[in-house]
Order: sequence, then C-alpha cells, then structure tokens
Amino acid sequence: MDSFFSDKLNSNYVPSDDEIVAIKELLVEPYQRLKDISGEIGDIESQLERLLKEKGDLDDQLKAHKALLSPARRLSPNVIQKIFLYCLPSEHNPVMSSREAPLLLGRICSQWRDIALATPQLW
Repeated sequence: MDSFFSDKLNSNYVPSDDEIVAIKELLVEPYQRLKDISGEIGDIESQLERLLKEKGDLDDQLKAHKALLSPARRLSPNVIQKIFLYCLPSEHNPVMSSREAPLLLGRICSQWRDIALATPQLW
C-alpha cells in the first residue's frame, strides 16, 4: 500500500493531529479489504474441509469395494490350507506367537481363523 507516509514508516516519526486523522482515513479501505479477504479465506477453508471429507468418504468406499475384488477371496479353503502349511517356519517348530504362523494367520479374518483352526497340521 502506497501512502504519503511511506517514508515515515518504521521510524520514530510522531504524526500531528491532522496526520493522525489522515492516516486513519487512509486505513479504512485496507481494513475493509482485509476483513473481506479473511471472510473469503474462511469460505474457502470451509469448502476445502467439506471437499476433504467427501474425498475421504469416497476413498473409504472405493477401498472397501476394491477389497471385494481380491483374488484371495476366491481361493478354496483347501488351497488356503496348503498355503498356510507353507507359512510355517522351517528353521524351528511353530511357537505360540501372534507374530508367526499359525496364530498370525488367524488374525487376518474370521474365515482364515476358521480354516487355520480346522487344519490340525498347523498345530
């Protein structure tokens, strides 16, 4: 913002009473513009928040539906049992740890848990 007080900004200059009135008049329009800009920013932030929520909801829906397309859902229980057997550690006997097969396999979903529990070779 250019003004006839630009050369006195950031100094120790003391304006006269008439200059104080002039400065106040000079600031009316910038104050109003600042208020208008703040309102516009608030509107845009509200719109952004709404759009981010809508994006998140759509993303969640897409992920949930995409999960239905997973090829693992179409594997027969017999194939899953064979895969589970290959998941057992080969260097040591299985331990009761939720970080290793067979317990880890049962944490994936209820179907896998049922298959793991129904496969005696895992235990």
